Amino acid sequence: MNLFDLPLEELRSYNPEIEKKADFDSFWDSTLAESSAQPLNAAMEPFDYPVPGVECFNVRFDGFRNSRASARYVRPAGAASSKGQIPALVCYHGYNWNTLTVAAALKYVMLGRSVLLVDVRGQNPAFPDLAPYPNGGASGWMTLGILDPASYYYRNVYMDSVRAVDFVASLPETDPADIAVEGGSQGGALTLATAALSPRVALALADVPYLCHFRRAVKISTEGPYDEIYHYFKIHDQLHLTEEKAYETLSYFDVCNLAPRIRGRALVSVGLEDAICPPSTVFAAYNRIPGDKEIRVYPDYGHGGFSRHDEEKIAFLARGK
Repeated sequence: MNLFDLPLEELRSYNPEIEKKADFDSFWDSTLAESSAQPLNAAMEPFDYPVPGVECFNVRFDGFRNSRASARYVRPAGAASSKGQIPALVCYHGYNWNTLTVAAALKYVMLGRSVLLVDVRGQNPAFPDLAPYPNGGASGWMTLGILDPASYYYRNVYMDSVRAVDFVASLPETDPADIAVEGGSQGGALTLATAALSPRVALALADVPYLCHFRRAVKISTEGPYDEIYHYFKIHDQLHLTEEKAYETLSYFDVCNLAPRIRGRALVSVGLEDAICPPSTVFAAYNRIPGDKEIRVYPDYGHGGFSRHDEEKIAFLARGK
């Protein structure tokens, strides 16, 4: 094991001080209210898939404020005509990992769940980001609108993620009391953020979550998109004149600050050799989840790749809410 972060015994109690503004909750409550007032205008178009027992649809719905979200919806055949309701799962993808395919949903459909595989705005050709931003940024999306939380990129993405849950909840076959969210890296961050922001979420399965403990992540990560923030200062603000303002914005989107709002059951994974989402940043968020939670630690792995964890997630979902 190539340990570069804190020892595991320290990680389990790691609880750093992280900036959180007094209006944090009111910021998100007003954002959620605005999103709830916006119609989804959802549309579903069936498509054929060469596996019996499933029904597949291309889905579009209105993202937060602007842009038309894209997703794929997979359900057990006959679920819509059944008298009973079934549990659902919304899956979010990693940073620029592109479209999740139907194959990724099948293991969950076998558990009797419907699955929505949702895209992230700007990171997929089918879901362009039409939002205006007052500033450009370094390569990627991490610094788009970084000087104002009201216009920061991830405000739109977090609300798109909540609206994906709203879409699933609107379907007649969905058991509204048993909706889960799942994803890895960026998808892990969206999983925890959505569980914090949507009261509909009963279960959250977050693998190696991103967007946690920004200051430390930018300081110690050696790979991945946190480097966009480092690059932003190095190239565009060499005297760091906007540093405090930028991190103030990021504090509204730090999963560490959102985690105390999570009320459903949570399962989190972490790799102790993860140089993209360092384990201390993951534990900083996990340790703030107040309710029923579990973490799986993979000492010999970095940013995912631990195939055993699929079995852990299936067992977690099988136990139900």
